[in-house]
Amino acid sequence: MRLKHTAQPRTPSLYDSVIGASYIPEEHILRRIRAAVDFSFVHDLLADLYHDSLGRPAYDQEVMVRLIFLQIHYNLSDRQVIERAQTDHAFRFFLGLDWNDELPHPTSLTKFRKRLGEERFQAIFTHILHQAQELGLMTGRRVLIDSSSVRADIAVPGFRGLLERVLAKALAALAGTSVELEYLRTEYQALVEDRSDVMVKQLRDRLLAEWLSLAELVAEALEGLGERTEAQQESLELLAAALQRAANHGKRKVRKDDLLSDVDPDARWNCKKRGKSTEPGYLQQLAADAEHGVVTNVEVLPGNADDSEALRPMVEGHIEQVGLKPDDVVADSKYQSGENRRELAENGITDHVAAPPPKGSRQGRFSVSDFLIEFDEQGAPVAMLCPSGELAEAPKWKQDKHAWAFYFTTGQCRGCPLRAQCTKQKRGRQVLVDEHYQLGAQARARQATPEGQAAQRERFRIERLFAMQKQRGGGRTRYRGVGKNRMLGWAWGMYLNVMTISRCVSEGLARPPSGNLYNAAPG
Repeated sequence: MRLKHTAQPRTPSLYDSVIGASYIPEEHILRRIRAAVDFSFVHDLLADLYHDSLGRPAYDQEVMVRLIFLQIHYNLSDRQVIERAQTDHAFRFFLGLDWNDELPHPTSLTKFRKRLGEERFQAIFTHILHQAQELGLMTGRRVLIDSSSVRADIAVPGFRGLLERVLAKALAALAGTSVELEYLRTEYQALVEDRSDVMVKQLRDRLLAEWLSLAELVAEALEGLGERTEAQQESLELLAAALQRAANHGKRKVRKDDLLSDVDPDARWNCKKRGKSTEPGYLQQLAADAEHGVVTNVEVLPGNADDSEALRPMVEGHIEQVGLKPDDVVADSKYQSGENRRELAENGITDHVAAPPPKGSRQGRFSVSDFLIEFDEQGAPVAMLCPSGELAEAPKWKQDKHAWAFYFTTGQCRGCPLRAQCTKQKRGRQVLVDEHYQLGAQARARQATPEGQAAQRERFRIERLFAMQKQRGGGRTRYRGVGKNRMLGWAWGMYLNVMTISRCVSEGLARPPSGNLYNAAPG
């Protein structure tokens, strides 16, 4: 442990009063941020991470956090940010360092991030968020939620190549144990040298089956060890994930969670977007206050995560961070589900989650919304009238679909002038009414109102936050593993809020804070 750093009262230096005042323009972004945002809370926040009597004195934690901010803003590596801070007047001024003050070694930044971890980065984000609250930059009444993909810094091998790499690690991890490795290594080397996978499909399938058989044997050997080292446990988990990927191949109605890389086992193919190709990585979720776009919550998930499953945690995180339940939630249709709409309604939160058009409507065919439905007092459908005036009653509940099914008979549909627009079935038509149908219909009606349309337009404020992040290299992750990327997500949230605070203060949109948030630098 390093010694706890004790911040000393800052006194104006020749650098501050002459060089800083003369060479750093008033409108420079770093000068505006330094005057608007307080980072001094870092000393108390991180005090318990440092020992007061052991080790060498620690470098100023506030300067370290400011260096991380500079890294993000200028898209610099650890070495690059230290090198630039050696000679850049604005960097020195922002860091609060005199010209003769020494900078930390680049490796100190790596150690500092590791020491802070996800929890402390979240705490830094929360402190900056509270400053935005004190400045009156958020109301907490309307929360905007959206997601953006972040590409993992990996190459994705083919499945055979992945098995080869995972097995090589596993065999290395078994070295020195009681497991007989000669047979396993001989089999492994024979498979590596077998190039029949470049020939006909039958030979490729046979070779893959042999790779999987060897993977099962090695996994059994690792499982039989009892107590395992970290490397052995990691190898076992990778083998299990690879075998699961093979077991799910070709199956329908199975949610794929395919292992892509042994280097970054948490990375997944992102969800498909219309007109865009998939990429390996993560999905960053942001919640932002609609007033000025202050970020209120951050989450980073594997790339194959379902946005609809992220809505509730994001709203709960917003409430925890802000201390106030929002009046309404605005999100695009990726977040819509019956359960989400029900939960928002039960909590008294107005649902401005975009409702997609009814199924079939884009093809000019009748959807369930074109049928008149009668509901009982408990909200269950009891009767349905089709566009041609035919009546169906006594629907059947289908548990697997969480919906009621109405049936129109062959006699009702035969000779109907609207049949071509309704169904291609030779018999009658089945119409499903989801258990949350009424909530979806209400959301669709609300979306068509001027208020609903205005709410969806406000959602583009959060799109600008993602654009700012991608402009500074945030479209590709710097780290591997979901834990480290969550840490980076909180750092991005901190950065975006610092930029928002600085902009609002310079535009006169912030009210004076209660108390002196920052001892402004001279000049």
